[in-house]
Amino acid sequence: MGRFRPSHSIFSHYNNGDIYNFLTNGGHSAVIIRYKIRKKIKGKKKIGSGARRLVYDLGNGTVIKIAKPKGGIRSNKKEFVVYKSSTYKIKKHLGKIKKHGRRYDWLIMKKYSKKFPKSKKYKRKLYKLKKLFKKNGVIPYEIMRRRTGKPNFQNLRLNKKGKIIVIDYGNFKFIRNNRLSS
Repeated sequence: MGRFRPSHSIFSHYNNGDIYNFLTNGGHSAVIIRYKIRKKIKGKKKIGSGARRLVYDLGNGTVIKIAKPKGGIRSNKKEFVVYKSSTYKIKKHLGKIKKHGRRYDWLIMKKYSKKFPKSKKYKRKLYKLKKLFKKNGVIPYEIMRRRTGKPNFQNLRLNKKGKIIVIDYGNFKFIRNNRLSS
C-alpha cells in the first residue's frame, strides 16, 4: 500500500516537506490532529519560528506552539513536564501552559506581551532567577547568552505585575542526585 500524501494546499505554511515527514511517521491520526491545528491557526498571525517550533497568536490571550518533526515534539513535552513538575516558586516564572496535544505536537500557552527590559535592574533580577532555578534543580538553558552573559530577550517576558516569565523553556534540564537529566 502506498504512503499517504497530504494535500499541499492544506499544509502549505510548513517548509521543506516538514509536515509530510511528520505525517508519514505519525500515521492517519496525525492528519486529523494537524487538520484541527490548521483550522485553529487559519488567519492567525505567526509571531515566531525556530528550528523546532512555529508559534501563532490565537488572538484570545494565548499562543499555540506547533512542533516541527521530532525536535519540536521533544521541546513541547519538555515544557509540559517542567511546568507540571515544578514547585510554585519556579512555576510562577514559567509561561502558563493551558492545553497540549496528546502527542505533544501542539501546546497552547498564555501570551505574555510585555518585553523584557534592557536595564541593569532586570538583569540583576534575571541573575537571581537563574540562581533560584538552579537551587530548585533546574538548569535554565537559553535564558542568557552563553558567550556574553546577556539576557536572551527572545525567551523572556514580564507578566502584568512585572515578574520575569520564561516563555521558551523546551531546553531546560533537571538535576537529580547531582546528575543532569533531560
